[in-house]
Amino acid sequence: MSSTPPSSPSSDQRLQGEPSEITQKAPTQIRATCTHNREGRIIVLSADGTANKFGEKSTNVVEFHSRIVKSKKQITFYISGIGTHNPSPVGRLLDMAFANSFETNILIAYKWLAENYEEGDRIFMFGFSRGAYQVRVIAGMIERVGLIYPGSTAQLPDVFKLYMSTTERSTNTKTKKYEKAMVLCRTFKKAFSQRDVKVHFVGVWDTVSSIGVTGRASLPETVSGMSHVCHFRHALALDERRVRFWPEPIVHVDTL
Repeated sequence: MSSTPPSSPSSDQRLQGEPSEITQKAPTQIRATCTHNREGRIIVLSADGTANKFGEKSTNVVEFHSRIVKSKKQITFYISGIGTHNPSPVGRLLDMAFANSFETNILIAYKWLAENYEEGDRIFMFGFSRGAYQVRVIAGMIERVGLIYPGSTAQLPDVFKLYMSTTERSTNTKTKKYEKAMVLCRTFKKAFSQRDVKVHFVGVWDTVSSIGVTGRASLPETVSGMSHVCHFRHALALDERRVRFWPEPIVHVDTL
C-alpha cells in the first residue's frame, strides 16, 4: 500500500510502489495463498481504539491513515474509536467502559466495504486496541458469511447475527446447533455475498477484545490462526498491565 512512514529515513519521499513491495520485506508469519489481482484497486480500512479520534494528540492509526495516498486506485475509510460517537458525555463514558457501540462500528465499516469493493480489489485493514479487534471480526465475518453485494445492505443485521451464532460461547463446535448455524452461514453467503472475497492484509496494534460486562470475548475467526487472511501482522506492547485491556494474540497457529 502506498504510504509514507511516520519515522523513516525516507519519510520525505512518498512511496509509490505496490503494497507487496513493503510487506515482502518482513518475514511471512502465516502461509496463505493469495490470488488477488494486482491490477485491481487497494481498499484500506482503519479502525481506531477506544476514545481515540482525530485531534491534537492523534493515534498511530490517524497518523498512518493521513499518510496513505488517496486516489481512484486506492480508496480509504477511517472510523474513530468506541466512545467517540455518542453526543452525551455520560453515553461516551458508558460506551468506553462497556463497548456498547461495538456492533455498530463493525457494521458501519463492513457496509462501507460492501458498497465499495469490486472484484479484483485487495482489502487492507488496520486497527488499534478494540479497533484492532473490530477489523479482525470483520475479516472473520467475511470468512463466515461473506461480503454482501451493495444491493443487499438491508441484510446487515442478519450478517452480524449469523456470524455471532457460530461463537463457541453460544454453541459447542461439536453440536448440531453449531452445524446448523454453519449451514445457515454458507447458505446466506451463497445467496447474498460476493464470490471469493478474501482479505489481503490485516495489521493491528495491541488487539483488545474486552466487550461489555463479561470482559473478554472469543468471536469466530479472530484468534485461531487468521489463516483466512493472506497476510497478518500484530504489534504488541511489552508493558501493558491493565487487566481490562489484556491483549488478544493469535493462537493455535501451525504455519509459523
